Amino acid sequence: MILTSFMFLLFAAAVNPAQGQDITITENSVIMTCSEGDHGEVTWTKGTDSINNLTYEAKAEQATGTVEGLFTCQYKKADSAENIKHVFYLKVKVCEGCYELNGLKAWGIIMGDLLLTGGVILIVYLFANKNTDGTQKRASNSRSLNPPRPPNPDYEALDPKMRNNAVYSGLNK
Repeated sequence: MILTSFMFLLFAAAVNPAQGQDITITENSVIMTCSEGDHGEVTWTKGTDSINNLTYEAKAEQATGTVEGLFTCQYKKADSAENIKHVFYLKVKVCEGCYELNGLKAWGIIMGDLLLTGGVILIVYLFANKNTDGTQKRASNSRSLNPPRPPNPDYEALDPKMRNNAVYSGLNK
């Protein structure tokens, strides 16, 4: 159950929530492209900053190494006069030497791990069931069938002839 939850979490992280924008993460910045805008008539807005360009490059803060903020991509479609606006929040940690893991690689690693674990389980199961001499040995019984009689006559075994015919007297016969 935990593994399934982890797999869904990785799948959700691999889906790009900013649809309509192409986001590229570099060593010290994030480059966002609003690909649906025609002829570069795209307005990018972050806070009070506004840029009329198809791409927007957000530099990372020096202290934290993160790009964080509320970004807006606004453009007009060629076939209509209405403005289309995409608003999204982005928080990305950028660093030198970071490695990006896409969804396909994550799924491949998880499935490979499951197959490898299943193979180890199968091998252990097959070797555990293997008989080396072909016959099964019976465990020796340390108890004897007739235990020795106790030395005290109070614990002497009952004689079946002396039992009465009461309701519960025949249960252990």
